[in-house]
Amino acid sequence: MKQQILITGVAGMIGSHLLDALLAKDYRVTGLDNLSYGSLTNIDRNLNNPDFKFYKTDITNFEALKLLGKDIHAIIHLAAVKKIAEKHASMPTLAVNAKGTENVFEVAKMWGCKVLFASTSDVYGMSPDLPLKEDGDLLIGPSMIRRWSYAVSKLYGEQLAFAYYHDYKVPVVVIRYFGGFSPRSSLFWSGGHIPVFIDAILNDKEVIVHGDGTQTRSMGFVSDLVTGTLLALESDKATGEIINIGNDEELSVLDTAKLIHEIAKTGKKLKIRHIPMSEVYGEYKDITQRVPDLTKARTLLGYTPKISLREAIKLTIEALTKK
Repeated sequence: MKQQILITGVAGMIGSHLLDALLAKDYRVTGLDNLSYGSLTNIDRNLNNPDFKFYKTDITNFEALKLLGKDIHAIIHLAAVKKIAEKHASMPTLAVNAKGTENVFEVAKMWGCKVLFASTSDVYGMSPDLPLKEDGDLLIGPSMIRRWSYAVSKLYGEQLAFAYYHDYKVPVVVIRYFGGFSPRSSLFWSGGHIPVFIDAILNDKEVIVHGDGTQTRSMGFVSDLVTGTLLALESDKATGEIINIGNDEELSVLDTAKLIHEIAKTGKKLKIRHIPMSEVYGEYKDITQRVPDLTKARTLLGYTPKISLREAIKLTIEALTKK
């Protein structure tokens, strides 16, 4: 009998690519999404597939989640709300990421299924211990700065994961995703700087850079994130572990904009506008470097990212310009 997987946030960038991969591997998939961030266009190719069922609902709806979780082998929990700017409200992030995640683990306990919890490199905060390791200390900023609500809500989700693992024997894997993108990425800042930059450059608009652009990120193509997730799903060794998944190729935000412009070959001048960090984040200190230590993923899962940043940008631009 085919194994049944439940994906929360299935219509998002990672969720929709995971759906494609799981169906290709002969899994059956139930997907839910409230479509506040995800898009039906990301999953429309699969809506008529008999091995896929989609439900427009929310992870804060426990009764719906309880029904969808029956006979599920594993839940891949991706649904979340990301707070970006200091001016944005914190409560949606805190409520969805805390209560919604608690609902997911409660359903897993009820039906006896595994949970892959999607955490984030944001939980490392301002840690100076680079590259960032899963067992390293985390350095979170002051509570008065509301931008930290996303990192704290995800960190709470990690604590919930291990509470359910130790207290209720729910098999869990915590995946700390580093940045990823694809042609399906959101063009909001929640989707990361690369999709925003690609859209601006292809459409001859200003590229907005926060601060001086020397802050670095490690951004990977979605296929590598999907590969790491599937390895964690199918490996018993991953249970009870936190695992970094992403790409360890590091590049500054400003150099990334220049690389995209080079690859895009638009024939137009690169127009960059710098915005002070304080205008976007208030007193929040942006993380200056973010690069993962992938040793654990390599040794435990046999995971190695395959797509370079240059190739990932090229693939994304080619797909977007063909639309």
